[in-house]
Amino acid sequence: MVDELDLIVEGDVQGVGYRQYVAKIGQRLKLVGYVKNQEDGSVQISCKGNKKTIKEFKEKIKRKNPPEAPLVDVENIKERELKKGTIKQTTFKEIYDEPSAEMSQGFSTGMNYLNLSREENKANFGCLTTEVNLLRTETQASFKDMDEKYHIISKSMLAVVDKIEERNKTFESRMEKTEKSIERTEKNIESLLKILAEKKS
Repeated sequence: MVDELDLIVEGDVQGVGYRQYVAKIGQRLKLVGYVKNQEDGSVQISCKGNKKTIKEFKEKIKRKNPPEAPLVDVENIKERELKKGTIKQTTFKEIYDEPSAEMSQGFSTGMNYLNLSREENKANFGCLTTEVNLLRTETQASFKDMDEKYHIISKSMLAVVDKIEERNKTFESRMEKTEKSIERTEKNIESLLKILAEKKS
């Protein structure tokens, strides 16, 4: 039996790649219909398919922070049955707004994921720096203990530790440059978003 449904999805679902995520699932499950943004910040999904497939579809689209779209946070889905024959599409697709709104949405989505990437990189690099520092401290302590019996070997080993420390400083300097580059990119995106918003109004 074929069902036709209208779903209104609320939560963090605009500017986070949710439409693309939903469209891919709909296409993978061979449903027909569409997904589009609403002015109130929600997303409308109209879909047609058999009961089992639509049930699977609804389970997949309501996931919080799925790996393919980690900023998505679905809070609520309102469901309404449609009259048979309402959905005319033959595939499942995204319906876009007018170009300037879509461009603004695209920049917004990009910025959100840029910020997420920056936070993840900071966390990962922070962990790596901590591990390198811990390794350096432990190695220095071990080599100093060895110094009493194996002075020559210890001296060489301490030179290796110094080399690790030097590379760690280079790594931290690169991180600083990357951070500044990301900040410049963010400012450029913000400027473009302002220009688009002004054109739209």
